[in-house]
This record gives sequence, structure tokens and C-alpha cells, in this order.
Amino acid sequence: MKTTLAPGMKQNSNMQQMGETREPMAFDCWEDANRLARSYADKMQRDFWILFAAKPHVSQKNAMVMGWEVIAKRPSCAMVGIMVFHWVHKDRRLIVDTGRSLPYDVPISEEEMSKQSKDVIHTVEKAAKESGSILLA
Repeated sequence: MKTTLAPGMKQNSNMQQMGETREPMAFDCWEDANRLARSYADKMQRDFWILFAAKPHVSQKNAMVMGWEVIAKRPSCAMVGIMVFHWVHKDRRLIVDTGRSLPYDVPISEEEMSKQSKDVIHTVEKAAKESGSILLA
């Protein structure tokens, strides 16, 4: 696995590798969203959306602040830093609302970025453009 290095940095054993944290955290997020959706599903008896946001803590090093919100109406547009899940009542299943999700990501160096068109995620690009708050290079 590769690590993301800032210009002038050298790799060392204390550095995190790509995917080392992201995949387990994404799995935990999905599990929490499902748990939350199931707990609201019988009470709401309709489609609803679950919003998730996380960011670094302002005063504690290596700590995060996370929050969830359940809403009855689909957000009007994507919001930077928000992951949006949609509970489909008819099918009793949770999906990611790709048109409204615009999660933060960790910047990576040019040399580690894929140049292959198959790695482009067009739904994130579309949500970013429609949000009006992000300019894509």
C-alpha cells in the first residue's frame, strides 16, 4: 500500500497507509446508518433521509466529531461534507443518495492519483457541480 506524502516528506513506519482507516470507518458508517434507519423505519412508515457528517475536533488532536440527522424530506442539493443515505420504505432498504452526497476526502498527491477513466466517480462530480459550492479542476 502507498501512503500520501506532502512535498518534501519521507515515508516512515509511523505513517498511515492508504485504505488502512478509510475502509473500516466506511463499514462502521454504513452499519450505523442501517441501524438508525431500521430504528426509524417502523415509526415513520415512509421514505426518509439520513445525513452524516464528520470533521476533526477543534481542540483535541487525532479526534473527530460526528453527527447524524434524520429528515423526512430529501435535501434540495448536495452539501459539502455531508453523506446522505435514503431509506426506501417500499423496499425496506437503505441506499446512498449519490445525487446529494458530497463527503470530504483526503487530498492525495498527483503521483498517487489514478489517471484511469474507470476510476472517476461521476456521481460525486455531478453532485459537486450541482451544489454550486465546489469548483472542480
